[in-house]
Amino acid sequence: MGKLIAILILGLITVGELSAQDRHIIQVSGVVVATDSLLPVPYATVFRSHDNRGTFSDHTGYFTLPVFAGDTLNFIFLGLKRSYYVIPNDTVSNHISIVQWMESEQVLLPTVDILPYPSPARLRAEVMALDFPGDTYFRFDRTAASVSNYDGLRDLSAEAYDEASATMIARYNGGFRSGGNLLDADAWGRFVNALKRKN
Repeated sequence: MGKLIAILILGLITVGELSAQDRHIIQVSGVVVATDSLLPVPYATVFRSHDNRGTFSDHTGYFTLPVFAGDTLNFIFLGLKRSYYVIPNDTVSNHISIVQWMESEQVLLPTVDILPYPSPARLRAEVMALDFPGDTYFRFDRTAASVSNYDGLRDLSAEAYDEASATMIARYNGGFRSGGNLLDADAWGRFVNALKRKN
């Protein structure tokens, strides 16, 4: 019984190999083009259906891929409809060239209604209720400062803008929580002089 099963398995493998040898390899090269603009589609995904192996088109839309006769090529690109190309079974050439057209796809998103808060005080309360993680320079702390330091709604005057600008400049020039004086001309001068002294 075991010999019979081994012979059947060997026979199936042999038939599979013979059928694979009958299908010769074809090198497919081509260009992927958008139908609405006739522009090449850069970096489109191109792959074979039977094993999901493939490639990408380059920045000019050109691609090349080895396939078998009868294979189906899939073309995918964001914003364009998926398209297919079936390699003819009766192809005798070792190389074929194609131009693959891809149609644009409209994506309809649901409508979003944006409603304002009824008052600046309500907006402040909602902002303060958020859990801000902060960053590497500043940790958000509700107890350390008033709400007006965070929301920017208290004063929208030119003086408030100047004060905010001065704070940002001080942060980078004066080393305030920035780890260095990146925009300070004197600091750069001292740095260059120190390099000259070393040489």
